[in-house]
Amino acid sequence: MKLGAHVSIGKGFPGAVNQAYSIGCDGFQIFAGNPRGWARKPLADSEVAQFRKEREKYALWPVMVHLSYLPNPATTDPELYEKSVLTMVEDFSRANALGADFFVFHPGKAKDRDIGLKKIIAAVNLVLEKVKGSTLLLFENQSGAGGEVAGSFQDLGLLIKEVNQGDRVGVCFDTCHAFAAGYDLSSDSGWQQTLDEFEKFVGLSNLKIFHLNDAVGTVGSHLDRHQHIGRGMIGLQGFSFLMNHPRLNQLPGILETPQEAPDDDLMNLKTLRQLVK
Repeated sequence: MKLGAHVSIGKGFPGAVNQAYSIGCDGFQIFAGNPRGWARKPLADSEVAQFRKEREKYALWPVMVHLSYLPNPATTDPELYEKSVLTMVEDFSRANALGADFFVFHPGKAKDRDIGLKKIIAAVNLVLEKVKGSTLLLFENQSGAGGEVAGSFQDLGLLIKEVNQGDRVGVCFDTCHAFAAGYDLSSDSGWQQTLDEFEKFVGLSNLKIFHLNDAVGTVGSHLDRHQHIGRGMIGLQGFSFLMNHPRLNQLPGILETPQEAPDDDLMNLKTLRQLVK
């Protein structure tokens, strides 16, 4: 399995490439701008070119851009919805400009699930209409807390089915979110049941990448708190199944584990790689 981590763009986009390479990543994930703000500074052509050059030099794959935290494409608030869609368009455009392989976003929260799903579908269809390019747009499964949509595979399957340009979308499977939503990834049998359900409602062909995170909370707790690999409730057995599954380990994985010490990503990458039999 190709493994990477989320890295900072604090030293610029080319700096993120160098950071990923320096800690032994195969690929990496970044934000396209300030994750806690709406404003975006224009992307300089020189910075984009340098990013692409550095990425090619180190042969890093995959590169994924994550949408910032503020957008909520499931909302019925007109102002928030408009800002959310505009930011999705902007960040997805940046992902394509940077040559990213994937662009991932959280489907959001809604008071009414059915209305929320319709709002998300409309937003994604508009984004895909406005932004052209080869970067795949990925729905990320959520933990199901506080009105979050797409905690279930049924929701994910519906979203995928209703998108107009189905060949341009897929799913990013977050292990912590799935576990928190009620899918038991701590055992081989739990994993197999989860995969059977995913195939039934979504289709494994739509699974493109993993967010590799252990979970602080118990299965079905809806607690979205990531933990270091092997130190949470999923545990080493659950990640060993993933790392050695003949189909799943052909997909890449990106760490979003806690950053409590400078070498945490190195530690988690090493833990995952040592699980390969």
